[in-house]
Amino acid sequence: MTTSINKAANNNQPQLQVVWVGGALDKYTQLLRQFVGPNQHYFQWFEYAALARWLRQHQQEPVLLIGHSYGASTAAAVVAAGHPVQQLITIDPVSWRKPDGWAVRQYAGLWQNYLAADARLNFANLVARCGGQWQQWPASFAHQHKLLQADHATVVARALLDWRAEQQTQAASEPKPQPLQG
Repeated sequence: MTTSINKAANNNQPQLQVVWVGGALDKYTQLLRQFVGPNQHYFQWFEYAALARWLRQHQQEPVLLIGHSYGASTAAAVVAAGHPVQQLITIDPVSWRKPDGWAVRQYAGLWQNYLAADARLNFANLVARCGGQWQQWPASFAHQHKLLQADHATVVARALLDWRAEQQTQAASEPKPQPLQG
């Protein structure tokens, strides 16, 4: 299932750049990569320097940065290092080292974290536990922290569906321009 998240460019605003950072097994599972649309950018979890370089080159553009598992940890670490993004979505971040949470919050215009709340023992959850699941740690720093009833693998699709529904609700509630009365 491929889903595009790019927004149409407004006459006065540059187009939102969508950047994805996959987890350690994403090369094989495509859990995150399957959602990457045309004209979007994808990095693997170990491409910290390449992601930082890309963000420096696009610092004048609005960026939506989405990461899962080790990729979420990489995304948060790059943002914490002083690379601002309009929006950061971390999906069940994993790593034994955590970035400075306050710095992530400072450099992310909006940081949304999604935590897989299904603790059943299965392969995906076991991989996340061995990798150093962040669990509730982002709740103290992220602008939004949500628990989703999904395991470490299925949380990706659930988080993106939740995020998209939230975007549609916000768009529907924005005031519509009224025609001029003559």
